[in-house]
Amino acid sequence: MTVCPPSPVALRLDTPRQISARLRLREFSWHDADDLVRMHQDPRVRAQLVDDAPLDNAQAVHRFINSLHAFYRQHEGTGIWCAERAVPPDASTVLEARQAHAQGDIGDAWLALVEAPQWRFCGWFSLVHLDDAPHELEIGARLTADAWGGALAIEGGEWLLHQAFAGLGRYQVHGHCSTSNRSAAHCLRVLGFGAAGVAAYNGIQAARFTIAQGHWARWSTLPRRERQRAVLRPFAEDRQPPATASPPASHGG
Repeated sequence: MTVCPPSPVALRLDTPRQISARLRLREFSWHDADDLVRMHQDPRVRAQLVDDAPLDNAQAVHRFINSLHAFYRQHEGTGIWCAERAVPPDASTVLEARQAHAQGDIGDAWLALVEAPQWRFCGWFSLVHLDDAPHELEIGARLTADAWGGALAIEGGEWLLHQAFAGLGRYQVHGHCSTSNRSAAHCLRVLGFGAAGVAAYNGIQAARFTIAQGHWARWSTLPRRERQRAVLRPFAEDRQPPATASPPASHGG
């Protein structure tokens, strides 16, 4: 799946930008507050977080969105952006619309509207400066549980790295996750990150990963499946049973 790289300048996402066939990003607005609260009230999501920001209540979320509105204009090209995933239309509805279109009952515009996916809130993607190293950038993702397991984190992460390296001219980018979050660590490795130990992060110890621009330039040219296989290969080799030893030679008597 092709991910569209950003322009080599600081971008604005005040209108939705589709970055792949099923993912688009935009700046947060006030009507996203209820979705943010619901996401942070989900214990499955909270269990994966490396911070405990109280975004499970409306007052905290409104303060959060208000701070983002100022951040977007002060730090163009970086931010925490609302993520929306494409939900395909109902198959039976599409079939009926196509039949009606073939019979001349509806026009092209109406058919296109029926066939178009709906865009549904699925969390956020971020490209922000590190608190302990303000000159360094990190990428991040926080997705609703129903968006897990479908490679959306990798699609969004690819675009964030394009933005950091091609758009903002960075030479290095970081990523963090809980030391127990194996899924997040796997996504970072598929993106090309290498483990960089454990570091203090939002008051806890988190796994830190780092990727350099030169490595990304080479790694990103590989098909995604090849990158996934390369990441999984060492684990598969570790699980291989040891080779069976040759039986000792028998002694004649």
